[in-house]
Amino acid sequence: MQSPTTQKPLQYLLILDFEATCGDDLRGPPEIIEFPTLLYDIQKDEVQATFHEYVRPIISPTLTAFCTKLTGITQDTVDAAQPFPEVWSRFQDFLRSHGIYDAAESAAFLTCGDWDLKTMLPRQLALSESEHGLDEAGDLIPPYNRWINIKQAFRKQYGMRYQNDMLGMLRKLRLELEGRHHSGIDDCKNVLQIVRKMRAEGWKPQLASM
Repeated sequence: MQSPTTQKPLQYLLILDFEATCGDDLRGPPEIIEFPTLLYDIQKDEVQATFHEYVRPIISPTLTAFCTKLTGITQDTVDAAQPFPEVWSRFQDFLRSHGIYDAAESAAFLTCGDWDLKTMLPRQLALSESEHGLDEAGDLIPPYNRWINIKQAFRKQYGMRYQNDMLGMLRKLRLELEGRHHSGIDDCKNVLQIVRKMRAEGWKPQLASM
């Protein structure tokens, strides 16, 4: 990645927060079951579009009781959803329709931690043998390899010694939790609250130098 001093200003943040199968009695690796993304226009300070779909897991089609309690996602919801490859294809169409593929340098994903794009997406793409998203070495290709970890940005912005989770960041900024924690789409909206408050206090979204 370019150093912060040479980067072009970002136009969009793609705020993303996956939810995945989980629980001690989970059979097989985690699979994405909720796929939400807010397309946030930084200059206009508004959400231009929202992508939100649930995903039917294949290896562990039955959700654990722990997973449903944590996320609020029910068995009926995932049973009615389509498998990851179909949802992934529609997400690519979503990005194309908003010009993200044509100008990848204008946008960066923003996640609460590195897990979503460093770990979960490459694992899911390999698991479902999706045709797009990974190179021959199994690494993410643009635009999916461009993301801001809001936990790291928050720690630097406020000179904190340790990273905070989403609830900790909301408390620090005196913001109220909206909706349900561990609902992917609600978490995206709460992360957007954090982004807006940080920007109001001088933060400028930038990709970290590599």
